[in-house]
Amino acid sequence: MNNKNSITRQCKYLNEARRVKAGSVTSDEFFCRVTGDLLISGKDAGNMRLVENLVHNYFVRDDLPTIVLTSHMQLTKSIGIRDRKRQIITSRDDRNYMPFYNMDAQQIIPLVSYTVDKLGYSGMNSKVLLYCSSILNIVVTQYPLSLPAITKLLEEDDDFISGLAIHAGLSNVVADNIRANHEAGIILRRVFEYIENVFGEVYEPGRDSKYNFQSAVMGNVNGMIMFVCSSDQELMNKWLKDEIYNTIKCNIKIRVILDEVPFISQNDELIKFLLTSKKQGRIELVLVTKNVLDVVSNGSDLDFANIIMFQHSTPTAVDDISRAVFGTFQYHYPVSGIGDVPHILFSVKKSVHWDIRTEERLRVCSKDLWARQSVFGYSSDYLAIKTTANENVYLAPTSEFIPFNNKNEVRIV
Repeated sequence: MNNKNSITRQCKYLNEARRVKAGSVTSDEFFCRVTGDLLISGKDAGNMRLVENLVHNYFVRDDLPTIVLTSHMQLTKSIGIRDRKRQIITSRDDRNYMPFYNMDAQQIIPLVSYTVDKLGYSGMNSKVLLYCSSILNIVVTQYPLSLPAITKLLEEDDDFISGLAIHAGLSNVVADNIRANHEAGIILRRVFEYIENVFGEVYEPGRDSKYNFQSAVMGNVNGMIMFVCSSDQELMNKWLKDEIYNTIKCNIKIRVILDEVPFISQNDELIKFLLTSKKQGRIELVLVTKNVLDVVSNGSDLDFANIIMFQHSTPTAVDDISRAVFGTFQYHYPVSGIGDVPHILFSVKKSVHWDIRTEERLRVCSKDLWARQSVFGYSSDYLAIKTTANENVYLAPTSEFIPFNNKNEVRIV
């Protein structure tokens, strides 16, 4: 008597809870149809052909204003050629962004305070901020707050600035703060010179373009792209957080695409703000990175509606990320045991009785993404895809998703 076949069938049925199936899709097909937040993690997340297709397909939708923050200058140039009529390009070739445009003084002051400490003037911080507040009060009487408006005023001497404050009808306190803090004024001018250098990839000093994310969205521009690498990434990311906050505070939902954006740490203000805004439904977030665990450590922050996981640099990295984004399941398998069974006549045979055992396994492990042997040699590596369509995870050939990504791969038709 042997119940192996019955137990094996039961295990197969129970293991269907894993919900991992074979699939096939190209990146163009996927990016045209995908809706909702999207996470892409793995070595191929740095493939420029893939990222360019992603950005292009989102830009042509015209469904949400889309902001692309990228660390790849090549992307800003290729998208500028491919979609020249659809969006404003901000890069070294077109430094048309206007920092601090229409920002509140309460947003600018913390950035100035950070920079004062960064430059080693911590002991003068309070006096510099007092001088800075007076400058902002004077600027706002003449123009909307902006970096070129602030630096233009700082080109003047203290006597001229204090006289302008009185002429603008401000209190004598503002003028006195300017005249009594000459040394703080010198430091503030150094601070804004440093800030201009930090924004050097996106801003041309003195350029009054009146362009920022907020003005572009209000002007119905559907796509914006910015090269965000900077000499002071922490300051850059603090500023970007405020720029995006000002864009969505008017109850306009936007899409933000992060293409390998350099974050200082997992507590970076920009990524924390974007993940919180995603949860609140204020933005649609597309995160493209070679290892998402380098960016996000909290498992709850990896709750993306759509997920693409490529192979990573090590199998351990794949398994760690898979556990966080796809989870585990109870794997059922048969085990045998030998025992007596009832019989009428004497028998020397022993019965083999099969039972079901369980163990926790990853729904998708690193081996699932390896290339597999075929009659023509090795076929493509695989990627894991999960979408809002259902709870299944699909394993699709990478060579079909990114055609001819690797010349050594044999594409099976």
